[in-house]
Amino acid sequence: MIVALTPNLSLDRTMILDRPLVLGQLHRVTGLTVAAGGKGVNLARAVRAFGGQVCVAGVVGGFNGQHFRALLDAEGLDSVLEDGDGETRECQALLSGGHPTEINEAGPLYQPEAVARVLSRLPEGQVVVCGSLASGTPPDAFLELLCGLDRPVVDSSGAGLGAAIEAGASLIKPNEHELAALTGSAALESARDLYRRSGVQVLLTRGERGAAFVGEEVWEVEAPQIDACNPVGSGDTLLGTFLWARQGGQPVPEALQLAVASGSANAMLGGPLRFRAQAARELVTQTRLLKPAWT
Repeated sequence: MIVALTPNLSLDRTMILDRPLVLGQLHRVTGLTVAAGGKGVNLARAVRAFGGQVCVAGVVGGFNGQHFRALLDAEGLDSVLEDGDGETRECQALLSGGHPTEINEAGPLYQPEAVARVLSRLPEGQVVVCGSLASGTPPDAFLELLCGLDRPVVDSSGAGLGAAIEAGASLIKPNEHELAALTGSAALESARDLYRRSGVQVLLTRGERGAAFVGEEVWEVEAPQIDACNPVGSGDTLLGTFLWARQGGQPVPEALQLAVASGSANAMLGGPLRFRAQAARELVTQTRLLKPAWT
């Protein structure tokens, strides 16, 4: 079981525009998708696509929270959700050619009582703490949350990644910008140094170039060449696939190759709602596995 604990769940609205985005001008929407969102939900979709057991956990609120519950139920994803104050945030993705324009609300303030209720109901399994923190979350509160879990996986940024290192997380998943903010460098060697100092494994995502894993083993995988339709959620899909594969006993190199192929398939097919495991499996042969010479 993989438990996707998401501190700042959302309603995701993806809008296809009739022409390239121009600020200050009228645009018409030619296609609209509304879905339960947040990094943990995208991760859960990938795990389920491969036949794994997964559960989405977090706090929702208001009419948007009711909508979120209904959409998640309609997808058949298991959940542990608690009601809190305020409205679950909305995140907008505008597609008009090229990379999406994303507009994300901040979301409700941190609600410790509701979070405690969620934590008390989590099923047994690998907990993955996914995404941004709720507004106003005290750094010490997030650190305490992580310390109360059994070596969670953490996919966050900024102070969230720092807390993950301090708490002794089993693995973090930064992108290159997040790694640079954490260590001062986006180079793979900085991830290796971080692992040596902390014992926390690093799954470094590199966008269209692929990903790398740094732990007792060090591997890089170059992504296949694809025509990207919508890359939103590709990192979440990559992480979900990697964790599913590792839980199933796959060695790190093979798990990383499948994970990178899944991230590419997500971008190629148009996002997590359209992701298919078979498309990822078909792309695996187009990935390239590398072992850095300095290992």
